[in-house]
Amino acid sequence: MEKHTLLWIGETLFYIMMFFLLFVISRALFKLRHKAINIDDELTEKDNVAFSILTTGYFIAVLIIFVGVIQGESYGYIEDAVLVISYGLVGNLLLIISSIFNEKVVFAKKFKFYKEIIKDENNGTGFIEAANFIGSGLIIYGAINGKAPNLFSDLGKTGYYISGFITLIGFWLVGQIILFIFLSVYKKISRYNILTEIEKDNNAVGIVYASIFIAVSYLYAQAIKGDIISWWLVIENVLYYLGLGLILLPISRLFVDKIVLPKSKLTDEIANQEIPNQGAALIEAFAYIGSAVLISYCI
Repeated sequence: MEKHTLLWIGETLFYIMMFFLLFVISRALFKLRHKAINIDDELTEKDNVAFSILTTGYFIAVLIIFVGVIQGESYGYIEDAVLVISYGLVGNLLLIISSIFNEKVVFAKKFKFYKEIIKDENNGTGFIEAANFIGSGLIIYGAINGKAPNLFSDLGKTGYYISGFITLIGFWLVGQIILFIFLSVYKKISRYNILTEIEKDNNAVGIVYASIFIAVSYLYAQAIKGDIISWWLVIENVLYYLGLGLILLPISRLFVDKIVLPKSKLTDEIANQEIPNQGAALIEAFAYIGSAVLISYCI
């Protein structure tokens, strides 16, 4: 076996082991966030699908963050391990804060996640919280995918690391504000009361609402990823990507309504019938997420 093949196998095993270590750390932080909940009981004894969806979304976000850390240039096993653990810890904390922000600010006092997911086992709420984790994971991925300018040049390489963490937190904070604005606008223009529908265990509305989380987060992540050459260029990218999203996401929804489902109305399928049509919700979700992917690859 050639030397470079052995090296490749060794590197692969190293990064897999690093992900398992990050997963264990993430699980401990996840349990700390939900210390009032018996996680094993919810997942196995109660077979709580809503909580399973939430949990899966969290660990998908952890995987996205891990991929963001290991992409690009390697700095050696020790330094790479430090970066995985440090960015993984900060990323997990930001995921938890995102969850709190989503519950306390986006939904405010009108909606109680604990009641909906643990007591009512509301899958729609599970989809929303999972999408919140995945969306935040995408934002963190975009923020750490590339080099930030060294704000502390006197500190050399350490200055780069400090600058990277500051940039990450800044991008994450702006991302939360952008998500809040987009979701607030969507709630106002929607033809049905989103919170009321979700509280009625309307999983279809939960799927659609979750897809907007992911679509907007993906566009923002694409706008900020890569080496930062100019802050003005980053701002321009963000405005460009999200501006197109603001225009094309509703158009995509209209396209689905008129072309894909010409004999029905999405609003009626999702909210105005006795059993909400989750299939129609998945098609609308594809329209939003598909449009976001299309925009990112066409720019």
